[in-house]
Amino acid sequence: MATILYKFRSSSQFDSLPLPGTTARVFDVKRAIVRAKRLDAGSAATTSRLEFDLSLRNANTNEEYTDESELLPRGTRLIVQRMPAARGHGLLARIARAEGGGGGGGGGGAAAAASYQNVAAAQAGFYEVSSRRDDDEFVSSTVAPPAADVAGAAPPA
Repeated sequence: MATILYKFRSSSQFDSLPLPGTTARVFDVKRAIVRAKRLDAGSAATTSRLEFDLSLRNANTNEEYTDESELLPRGTRLIVQRMPAARGHGLLARIARAEGGGGGGGGGGAAAAASYQNVAAAQAGFYEVSSRRDDDEFVSSTVAPPAADVAGAAPPA
């Protein structure tokens, strides 16, 4: 089990964050901090107005972890800072997309439409990709191939 120690800049002591495995992705650490500190609590109207991101820095080296897929080894000590984010691009929105499947998937219907930000467009089939058999983007194979060289013919001069 990986235990990551973290503290906010204004805090005086580190808190422990137990995570499964020997390493943890930066995104998973951010999600665990949000849940541990209940930064996602509040009504939907309040949460949508409070767009933020968390900046993580190594307490020993002062290195900032910007790649959310980077792996942190157990025992890492982090300093966390809450930063403003653009509307719709905050950490809570990214967590919701990750838990909702990221908008990917096939299917259709209400379950697939709910994973998109624009539900009306999804229900209207805007995100559906369909194939039409009458649309040929490749050259037809019914055209005769160019004349091949005869084995006994002399090369052009």
